[in-house]
Amino acid sequence: MNFINTLPYISNPIDEFSDFQFVSREKEIYPKLVGQTKDEEIDFFSQMIMDQHAKDIIDFGIGGWGLLSTIAKKLAQKKYKTSSIEGNEVEIEFILQAQSLFYKNKQNILIHRANWLDLPEATPTYTHTFDFGFLTGNSLTYIGGGSREYTKKAQQSIVNKFAKLIKKWWYLFIDTRDYDYIKSLMFLPPQEIMKQYAFDYTTVYHGAGKDIIVFPAYISEIVVVLHYYDRQRKMRSKLDLYPIYHHDMIAILSQEFTIEQVYYDFKKTAKEKCILRQYLVRKK
Repeated sequence: MNFINTLPYISNPIDEFSDFQFVSREKEIYPKLVGQTKDEEIDFFSQMIMDQHAKDIIDFGIGGWGLLSTIAKKLAQKKYKTSSIEGNEVEIEFILQAQSLFYKNKQNILIHRANWLDLPEATPTYTHTFDFGFLTGNSLTYIGGGSREYTKKAQQSIVNKFAKLIKKWWYLFIDTRDYDYIKSLMFLPPQEIMKQYAFDYTTVYHGAGKDIIVFPAYISEIVVVLHYYDRQRKMRSKLDLYPIYHHDMIAILSQEFTIEQVYYDFKKTAKEKCILRQYLVRKK
């Protein structure tokens, strides 16, 4: 059997796509993956904010695809008044994209430029703490490397930084890919991985576009390498992620927060296969 977890797949394409051109994921692949978030997903976020009576809201990683803008729009449609809606981002390209979107939508949303490691320091300076913060799109698992213990410590440090910006007794919402499920695919051949790791064709939450295949081509305890193949343009890219398993995530969050609810692709019912595990936690 040809095992999927072989070292060549860390950097090289699988044989089926060996003639594809390697490109920047952020510049060439990511824009095609980003679509409109489902209405029920935006309802999920906006209702959660309203249910917690949160007035000061922060997105800890705005990226370049407009989730914060869409949530703000939905809250406004529901005539739910907020005191502040702000964002944090380190990448200047994403900041420019977000600023353009906020301007287009006539939204007064302040963006703080800051590396997560430097929080709560930022430019401009944060002037207050928040009722509700969120980090979506599996962003926490960009942090790590070297060993499982190093990854857990690094991710713990980042979550503790987020905690400094959340008021006591208030909320953080954070997600990760379901690495427990991904790990269960470790010894399958590539075609079977692609078959098993298939989700709806919408936005970053579901992992692929109609023309783009996304699947974990290398799986280990320390690193998971996602491969991206654009069949229409014959382009490929990859993304290294540092897995955190469910029991580790509970331990990391529990240092500063109390776990209120775990969701599985926006549902409370646990399931064996999901793309995201999502955690609503409350600051101790």
